[in-house]
Amino acid sequence: MMKINSKYKKYIKLVIGVFVLCLGLVFMLLPFIPLGYIFVVAGLFLLAYEIPALKNQIDKLKEKDSKGRVAKVEEKLQEGDQIIEDKIIRDDDDKSS
Repeated sequence: MMKINSKYKKYIKLVIGVFVLCLGLVFMLLPFIPLGYIFVVAGLFLLAYEIPALKNQIDKLKEKDSKGRVAKVEEKLQEGDQIIEDKIIRDDDDKSS
């Protein structure tokens, strides 16, 4: 499998975040697919690392969240990010692929 250079990691996250957000917006318009809101929230979480205003809003949500649900969502996204990094992103040291 061809791996992508690590310097493009920022752009990969941005593209995936926009794709998930758009997918969520489309699903919100289709009444028979109830996952729209979940995809919108996931897309916003993914884009929060690139857009400071979203990051500030998530930080405010974390302060108000007494049950730690926002932190759990961030942990899951970091796990997904690690999986993506392991599967498709090549280290700068690894030039063999």
